[in-house]
Amino acid sequence: MAGYRYYSRRLKSLTSTPAFQVIGICLCLFLGIQWVLRHNHDEDEAPPRAVAPTRSVEDEGIDWSKLSYVQYVTSPEYLCNALMVWHNIEEIGSRAKRIMIYPSTWDPNEVDEIDLKLTPVARLLQSAVNDYYVQLRPVEVLHQNGTKEETWADSYMKLLAFNLTEFDRVLAIDSDSVVLQNLDELFIIPEAPLAMPYVYWGEPQGWEFSSQMMLIAPSAEAFSNIEEAIQMAGDDEYDMDIINKLYKGKVLKIPQRPYDLLTGEFRRKDHKAWLGSNPEKWDPDTVLSEAKFMHFSDWPIPKPWMRAPRDLLNKHMPKCRQSEWFGATDCRDRTIWLKLYYDFALRRKAVCGPGFELESQELPPDSIYRHGRWFHPDEVG
Repeated sequence: MAGYRYYSRRLKSLTSTPAFQVIGICLCLFLGIQWVLRHNHDEDEAPPRAVAPTRSVEDEGIDWSKLSYVQYVTSPEYLCNALMVWHNIEEIGSRAKRIMIYPSTWDPNEVDEIDLKLTPVARLLQSAVNDYYVQLRPVEVLHQNGTKEETWADSYMKLLAFNLTEFDRVLAIDSDSVVLQNLDELFIIPEAPLAMPYVYWGEPQGWEFSSQMMLIAPSAEAFSNIEEAIQMAGDDEYDMDIINKLYKGKVLKIPQRPYDLLTGEFRRKDHKAWLGSNPEKWDPDTVLSEAKFMHFSDWPIPKPWMRAPRDLLNKHMPKCRQSEWFGATDCRDRTIWLKLYYDFALRRKAVCGPGFELESQELPPDSIYRHGRWFHPDEVG
């Protein structure tokens, strides 16, 4: 008992000293700040979790007849782009079905009155069926009455993929892209109503996800909600706004590596957003070799089927960097970037043929300013 009273008096004496009280206050403040930092945040603002395939594409239990790639086209230029994507997929190989949505005003059997041959649009529609095993789905162009930007209005057509209820899942991809490697594994990521790439290249505000690639679980209810949202949309609300609003907090993140490489990444000086938490250094050759899907996005450089003015190209092409080896110049970003556009032109000529040559076209004056940067009307589709 005497020992207990002794140590009790010693402890009381120690805790009553100013030094101990200061230490105690600082410790409490530290623990309090740590708790606030860990718990005081909005769950909706937490970065979305990335997903990965849950099994092998070789699994015999997968019913590939219930899975499909889908593209939408609203103009002859985009029809050619879509055919180039189908060419990529056929060349690489795929188990899933292929669907292409196009305006019902197009006739796959239309013949030119002068030379009595198929028109360029009819020729490409038939090529999609005969050469690339694509199922054609003619539809009425879905748009909002009174919309100002025709290109954006037509992009509502991609939302028709939510109505392909004969499939369990469809992978809708924009046609201004290149499929570099097999994407079938995306069909077997964890189940969710929607999976999309996260907008890693900008602030996570507004358009949190990009609609250039959407893995959709079609349903009548989902499409009904889409239709209602389109009818109620404001003048400046388009496909990506509707999707991000309807599916906020429900979207699975498709990781940018290796599923969503932008051509504009080769023009950037800082690649931290692309590399993520990886400590590795930027290596353009490695990045391109591992990428499975690439989207042309290089504002103010126009889309690749439009020939950019030389002065614009010279001004905005990737800069050469100083190499760590003996001060040599590293121009690999520029070389890769230029080759991507050169290869696109060659493929366009080979796949689409006459009538789809590169266009010489200045960028439109009605560019769109969104979320801290300017967009070409096609850029946001």
